Amino acid sequence: MRFKMLKSKRFSNYLVYATGEIILVVIGILIALWINNWNTEQQIERANRSLQDKVLAQLERDIISVDNFRKELDTLDHVYLKYLNRDYDEQKTVGKNVFSLILFEVTELGLDTQAINWIDNAKLEDSKTSEKLLDLSGMYKLYFKNINDIESIIYKKLTRNLEILEATQPWYTELITDFNCKTDCVTYLSGDVDHKARIASLRFLYIKGYGEIANGFSYDLKDIRSELQTLMRTKE
Repeated sequence: MRFKMLKSKRFSNYLVYATGEIILVVIGILIALWINNWNTEQQIERANRSLQDKVLAQLERDIISVDNFRKELDTLDHVYLKYLNRDYDEQKTVGKNVFSLILFEVTELGLDTQAINWIDNAKLEDSKTSEKLLDLSGMYKLYFKNINDIESIIYKKLTRNLEILEATQPWYTELITDFNCKTDCVTYLSGDVDHKARIASLRFLYIKGYGEIANGFSYDLKDIRSELQTLMRTKE
């Protein structure tokens, strides 16, 4: 057909025919690209919805964990107050070994980075919900850094307190080996002014340092949870 068109000098007709073929091919390619992009967008949207649901569920668990930790810190505070001969709630110190808590144990929050990993490794869609997820990841990272910093200070303080006992008290070996605190040990731990001052500093780190971080963390987690829930409902 093309040969006959050219042979019969109907080049203009052939050109129209060829152009039509090219246009059809281009339209077919564009349609295929559009379908592929639409499928990709649908996959990203489904993946983002699943991510949002997972992060929201993790957020709920973390809020519970942080609030439980705040209660632990409140109980710990009363243990310290009891040791420091201040007013305290006796109900919150029942069954607590005061000397063991203030000498050897570190109370820590212990959250994992699961939500951060999910968000940072996801292909996020362009939406306000995705922006809020990125805000959440950044907030987690900031609080985790602050938590790591205060825990490091507390560990160092606790270690330093033990080092002082190791260097100055003859009963230290029995205490650290057998966990047996006899009369001379009890007398020192209960009455030494310098030791009480060091324990008061440790309490300050917990209550004013760690406690304020935990309070702010709880507030910000609840605030961003509310914003995420609103954005997710709006999108529905």
